[in-house]
Amino acid sequence: MSERQEAIERNLWAAPALFVFVAWVLFKVDTSPLMQNIAWIVYVTGWIPVLGMLGRAITHRRNPGIGAVFGCGILLITGVLFWANHG
Repeated sequence: MSERQEAIERNLWAAPALFVFVAWVLFKVDTSPLMQNIAWIVYVTGWIPVLGMLGRAITHRRNPGIGAVFGCGILLITGVLFWANHG
């Protein structure tokens, strides 16, 4: 695998952090039902890169590594916290 592909993979594994941050900001900015729905949509969209990378790791029969732990972990933990506070 080339260095460029490795860099892309690292960024995709880290992408959920950005989605979680934006969702958190949206939850805090406005408590209207519309903003809450948009925040949930942003949060759920954060799962797309993680699931894509997990699928890619499975198809290539590779260990996803610590990136999967970070990506899934941040989404699971913040998902529970968002649900507890705004669910």
